[in-house]
Amino acid sequence: MQDSLTNAWFYQLKAANRLLIKKNGGIEAAAELTSLSKSQIGRCNNDGDTELLPIPAILRLEAECGDPCVTRVMAGLHGRKITDPESSGPDGSCLMRENAELQRLNAEYGRNAAIALSDLNVTRAESAQAVKDLQALRDQVDELIRIHAAAMAAGGVSVVPFKLGGER
Repeated sequence: MQDSLTNAWFYQLKAANRLLIKKNGGIEAAAELTSLSKSQIGRCNNDGDTELLPIPAILRLEAECGDPCVTRVMAGLHGRKITDPESSGPDGSCLMRENAELQRLNAEYGRNAAIALSDLNVTRAESAQAVKDLQALRDQVDELIRIHAAAMAAGGVSVVPFKLGGER
């Protein structure tokens, strides 16, 4: 039982490491930003390797992309949440955009899950993809919760309607 708990937290952190590397432009760009070797960043990005990004590299990459994705996972593993102290008030167009992204991520997870379940056998690779998809989905849900909470605190938010063609 303890081993499965250990694996669960590891795979969450591994998925967050991959996301952080991706958000910073991939392995080469992340290596340049952190002064780590491309091979070390590659190992941190590889599902089959046990190496995780060192904390100084995490801090540098999170600061660079503006998303504390690894820190968010670490906080979540301890039952905590992080908030953005500089977050501005809610924005209706942002809410629409973030909702559309949630729907896209949900559809992507659903598509990949359907493929994985189609033969009634879920492989390790398919499970790894599901973890990536669900992590992205969970991050997007957290973002929407933050926006809706800010809207509640502000007494609501106005969503500007779309304008078509030459309408003014």
